[in-house]
Amino acid sequence: MSKQGLRVIAVGFMKPKSMDEIPESLTDCSLTFCGLIGLTDPPRESIKDDIKQCIKAGVRVVMITGDNGITASAIAKKIGMENSSRIITGDELSKMSDQELQKQVENVSIFSRVVPEHKMRIVKAFRDNGQVVAMTGDGVNDAPALKYADIGIAMGKRGSEVSREAADLILLDDNFSTIVDTIRDGRRIYDNIRKAVGYVFVIHIPIAFAALLAPFLNINPASLLLLPIHVVLLELIIDPTCSIVLERQPAEHNIMDRKPRSPMEKILTSGILLKSLLQGFVIFGASFGTYFAFLKTYPGNAPLARTMGLVIIILSNFLLVQVNSSEYDFAFQSTLKLAKDKVMMIVNFCTLAGILLIIYTPLSGFLKLAPLSAGQLGLSALIAAAAVFWYEIVKLVKKIKFNSQRTINVNN
Repeated sequence: MSKQGLRVIAVGFMKPKSMDEIPESLTDCSLTFCGLIGLTDPPRESIKDDIKQCIKAGVRVVMITGDNGITASAIAKKIGMENSSRIITGDELSKMSDQELQKQVENVSIFSRVVPEHKMRIVKAFRDNGQVVAMTGDGVNDAPALKYADIGIAMGKRGSEVSREAADLILLDDNFSTIVDTIRDGRRIYDNIRKAVGYVFVIHIPIAFAALLAPFLNINPASLLLLPIHVVLLELIIDPTCSIVLERQPAEHNIMDRKPRSPMEKILTSGILLKSLLQGFVIFGASFGTYFAFLKTYPGNAPLARTMGLVIIILSNFLLVQVNSSEYDFAFQSTLKLAKDKVMMIVNFCTLAGILLIIYTPLSGFLKLAPLSAGQLGLSALIAAAAVFWYEIVKLVKKIKFNSQRTINVNN
């Protein structure tokens, strides 16, 4: 019955004739055996898929229970847990040193017949191995382990008040799927923060270097690419891009196929910094180079040269979000994902409408800009696209290498 995943209870009775015949201790009772009762508590239908997602995401699921180990192992096999045949009982755990337990937890995922102090030791063993531990529990006896774990998760429906007080998070629906969804959302948020940090580096390079390079080229202050009002205008675009656009990016399709990042890894890695610098300097070269070329061609028309450079920066900013929405998907795929997002559509429309507003209305005179012809506007759009979409080629190369490596691994 235990191998079928049933919790087995033996039932017996005793009929004392008087109060004096009742033993003081339960173990002194002499009971007549009646039979066995097998209780089933079937796992949720979604748990098997959740376990698969956890395995792909590098999240290891461990079962700690007071039940029979055979029952726990049978349930673990049903839901697809790894190492489901290896079990450590509470008695075995009591005889182990902390160092022995550290080695055992690397390959054992089921702990049965445990008591509260065992749970603490198990959590400690995982943490001593350098792993981040999330502990779920609902009883008073789980409170110490919930408190000691990196992330204590108490059950909101059936959890005791003590366990909820000790936990960091309370699972309101008592559903394991919610934990998996939270991991996915946490990765999405962290990804988007990184994208925002990288974006801030990229888009400020053209602004900063346009100001730094002008004195070396003996450009008249009145003919500068970016006057103070243009810097303010760009900042009004950059801030919403960080706080609204990048924050709303959906999770990438492979976000749960990645292994957990190291807790020691910095939010701004050398790879992200290098990518940001390259993108920033390419946009700077495209915008400032176009501005400088027009300034030389039309020496008396600085507003025209300035408008070309500024429009390239704004359009590059618009396209940069699409390109940097994913390290794996191409820009058109990212755009399609957000096609039904009304907020994103409003932001995109306002960006493009804002360009037309500042160059084709009386506002252009106030901003020291000039209207562009259709050809000039088209040229600035092409230059902006070239300045940003070169990274799509990098993605393509990465994808080809990844597919080739995966083919080799499959063949091996």
